[in-house]
Amino acid sequence: MVDYPDKRVQRSKSDIKETFLKLLHQKPFEQITISEIVREANYNRGTFYANFETKEHLLEEVITDVLSEMVEQIRTPYKTFETVNMKEMKLEDITLFSYFKENASLYKLLLSDHIRVDFRFQIAKAIEEMFNREYDYEIEGDSYIDTKWLYIFRAHGIAGLIIRWIEEDFPDSPDYMSEQTLNFMTTATKVFHVKNNGYFG
Repeated sequence: MVDYPDKRVQRSKSDIKETFLKLLHQKPFEQITISEIVREANYNRGTFYANFETKEHLLEEVITDVLSEMVEQIRTPYKTFETVNMKEMKLEDITLFSYFKENASLYKLLLSDHIRVDFRFQIAKAIEEMFNREYDYEIEGDSYIDTKWLYIFRAHGIAGLIIRWIEEDFPDSPDYMSEQTLNFMTTATKVFHVKNNGYFG
């Protein structure tokens, strides 16, 4: 009985978030009102303001929840390890791409023009912050690499790959994308050849 009020608050927050996302599938963020949210969720405005300061705050919380789930999926293959050899990682342990496909509707919504927030950047930033907070790469060779920019480069590259895969409606399987991502993370390319661009021959 002691924790009943907390459970009730958690339930009302969850109901409001679910209703908000349902409405967001139907119309742009700017067209959704707090009155509409609470009416559809079967709560009153007081309950809304007990949980969220504004409609914008509600959107921020929803995005924070989604990004936290995404980061947790990235962590899944190595939760119990202190050192990770990416070349030895098992594809079946990587759940990230299956997670995106299972939550396709949600991610497509947040990547759409229904919200004012740059969700693409937020995905990349969340991955970048996780890399900085939790990773310490071993750098091969004697060349100096500033890990700050390495993390930015890799995080935004992975985010771009994820976003394009979602926007193209998952043209390849989650296992294939997991395999490709591991290859990208472990392959060095020292040489490239310029294709015929009119300057040669």
